[in-house]
Amino acid sequence: MDNSRSLVSVIVPVYNREKLVTETVASILGQTYRPIEIILINDGSTDSSLNVMQTLQQQHPSLVRIIDQENQGQTISRNQGIAAANGKYIAFLDSDDLWVPDKLELQIPLFDEGVGLVYGGVELINESGETTGLDPCDPQIQGSIFPQLLVKNRMTGGSVVVLREALDKVGMFDPEFSAAENWDLWLRICKKYEVRLVNKPVVKYRLHQSNMSKDIILMQDAKRQIIEKHCDRHSSDKLVARYSKLAEADLFYKLGVHCFSQEQFGKAIGNFLRVIKISPFYEDTPVRLVRSMLGRSGNRILRKFKKAQ
Repeated sequence: MDNSRSLVSVIVPVYNREKLVTETVASILGQTYRPIEIILINDGSTDSSLNVMQTLQQQHPSLVRIIDQENQGQTISRNQGIAAANGKYIAFLDSDDLWVPDKLELQIPLFDEGVGLVYGGVELINESGETTGLDPCDPQIQGSIFPQLLVKNRMTGGSVVVLREALDKVGMFDPEFSAAENWDLWLRICKKYEVRLVNKPVVKYRLHQSNMSKDIILMQDAKRQIIEKHCDRHSSDKLVARYSKLAEADLFYKLGVHCFSQEQFGKAIGNFLRVIKISPFYEDTPVRLVRSMLGRSGNRILRKFKKAQ
């Protein structure tokens, strides 16, 4: 099918981004792909973000639309944008991140029959916009990937384009999630559709103090929600059952690592024992368990020994 010139709706929630939203919108306007529409959702900003967005709308009246609402958070904001969108394809971008110029040009032609989502790699930037690293795609994570996606979210939201028809079938972002609502939606789409990827950076993801992904406990609680909603260790589908077990093992492993880093060795031991019960040799769990049993003094001696070598 010829998808190359279908309308793409770009959803951008904005909260107090007066200094960054112009650059973000410029990266969308700079796309080599057309046609596009840009839907900016002002989520109750208390700075001059709305004024900046209104200026952008005046400069590009045929491309930029604004939804102005009281503060309701990113999940509701994105859903409002989706509801207002006219495009055959829906793309997402946070108001502090940037797209590379050929992002959509590379992604839209990959929507063959049965494909519901296309994503790509990520370039990591700091608050000044300087590149600090790359987060490439795993080339194997495409096609029918629902089981593999149970263990780990592989897709940064700003890199994703989805088929509007897929959202009509599986629904929008779930407001019951305080975090990982992206992951939940990708799972619902991947359960019914195939995935394709662009194996190069298509979005510049800005790392700063307010990134939600740095809140370890919040993200692990969200992962618990993902497991409860999507995993089934007793599924008749062997891949789903296998990866559901790995998802649970990964949850307790990461909790154990976090507790160990905080020198909460009793809690670390409990989490690593739960990992071993599910998947005995997941990652380096046996080693982590032994080190947790050594406690503070034992690990202090071990660190001195390693330094002396």
